[in-house]
Amino acid sequence: MDTSTNQEGWANWAGDPGELMYGLDLSRFADGDGDGFGDFAGAMRHLDHVASLGVTWIWLLPFYPSARRDNGYDVDDHLAIDPRFGDVDGLRALLGRAHELGMRVLIDAVLHHTSDRHEWFLAAREDSRGQAGRFFVWSDDDSIEPGDHPMFPGEDDSVWQYDERAGRYYHHQFYAFQPDLNATDPDVFEEIVRVLTFWLEVGVDGFRIDAALLLVQGKGRPDTDVEDGEFFDRLRARLRQVRHDVALIAEADESPELMASLVERGRFEAVIDFTLNNAVILALTRSDARPIVDALRRLDDTIPPDSRLNFLHNADEIDLQQLSDDERREAFDEFAPEPDMLIYGRGIRRAWAPMMQPDQRLRMTMSLLYALPGVPLLLAGQELGQGDDLSVEGRGAARTTMQWDDSRWGGFTTAGSSPRTLPAQTDGPYGYRTVNVQAQERDPGSLLALVRTIGRLRHERNADANGWKALDVGRPSVLALRRDGLITLHNLSDETVELDPVDGSEILLAEGWDGRTLGPYGFAWLSAGSGAHS
Repeated sequence: MDTSTNQEGWANWAGDPGELMYGLDLSRFADGDGDGFGDFAGAMRHLDHVASLGVTWIWLLPFYPSARRDNGYDVDDHLAIDPRFGDVDGLRALLGRAHELGMRVLIDAVLHHTSDRHEWFLAAREDSRGQAGRFFVWSDDDSIEPGDHPMFPGEDDSVWQYDERAGRYYHHQFYAFQPDLNATDPDVFEEIVRVLTFWLEVGVDGFRIDAALLLVQGKGRPDTDVEDGEFFDRLRARLRQVRHDVALIAEADESPELMASLVERGRFEAVIDFTLNNAVILALTRSDARPIVDALRRLDDTIPPDSRLNFLHNADEIDLQQLSDDERREAFDEFAPEPDMLIYGRGIRRAWAPMMQPDQRLRMTMSLLYALPGVPLLLAGQELGQGDDLSVEGRGAARTTMQWDDSRWGGFTTAGSSPRTLPAQTDGPYGYRTVNVQAQERDPGSLLALVRTIGRLRHERNADANGWKALDVGRPSVLALRRDGLITLHNLSDETVELDPVDGSEILLAEGWDGRTLGPYGFAWLSAGSGAHS
């Protein structure tokens, strides 16, 4: 297997890939025009905060016209901007300011499906057997092939939806209002190129390809799958004609063996790594670092570290489908013991901060994210430890508006009402009166201060994605990693553990470390001398 990658998209601009990526849901980040909905103008006012974290890449969640039945991934028009966010000039201004601050910007490319209101689908249902119809996957029956299952069990029971106008069924891997595009059709490929070219010419630096492998996988009918390597080779080649250093990130919750093909031959700069995320959850469940060590070995055999994006909690639920049934039950018992904390039988819909209590475990896991081989990915608000609201149905429970200060609506908006701010953000223990940027700016012991400190430390020590080696320190609860004279220690348990001395080391950052013992959920970043563990 050729695991070599083409890192030009990373390296040509804004520094090393191993710095930090920051996911930003514009609708919930900051409202600049007072209508209660986040926008480009509001985000621009707070880009200094983003840059202060050491961010080199911003990922913008969808801002296309949408009914927002799936947080904007139900796209009505791939070539337009929902006017609630602003316009193309507003986006250009945001991109320009981000570039001035040394940050590149990726946008979500939702290529797997459209909404059922998209002009492509409206045309297709009028002529499902003709050229327009070939943009989607149609069937005269709704029989389901083995392995073809809906992504949201309990909300959609089938991957086929009958359309009265067409008199046929269309395939939808996600919600019924999101018909799947037919990637085998050459006209669809050309439209994808046209869409991505448009946004490159606006000034974006690259794309996060949503559901990348599902885009090219078969849709339960003959001749509906695409050879993924060939498809993405062609896509990369066409986009490089527009911008040579375009960066592509693949999102797919699949095994590393399946994801490996995406980074071969420089098809993608990186993949978002669910495998390590699942291993981290299992390790924390068991207070045992071995699931992480095992996952790192498996990943190192398939995907280079600088092509892996690590996260604690992504923009949806914490999806544990890569764990076994027994492992999932262990994790649910530890982190989601109540039925309303679970979703789809495979995931947890809580936010990271409430899950990780006590607070020292939350702080340790934030340090752990930065220490893992790979590129760390934060979602807006995680640097503060924002909460959730389980009274909100479905995946929206952990989608909070950004909490800037303790004023009404947390400084997110000046509107009289804020429907995007969850009720618990007003009254709960993680609400904006307690947890906000302004308060944490003044507190040197805050989570925000820790995130900034670790970011600076990684940068100053050139502690990027590659070259990390797991060390055996004789304590299963401790994850120890070493790279070029730097050692990190993380205690995943609530017990104090004693370690052999790390000779000749300087403490760069530590909580709960005295040179010999590591306290409950303690961690340390050490400059290792020649006598250190090896």
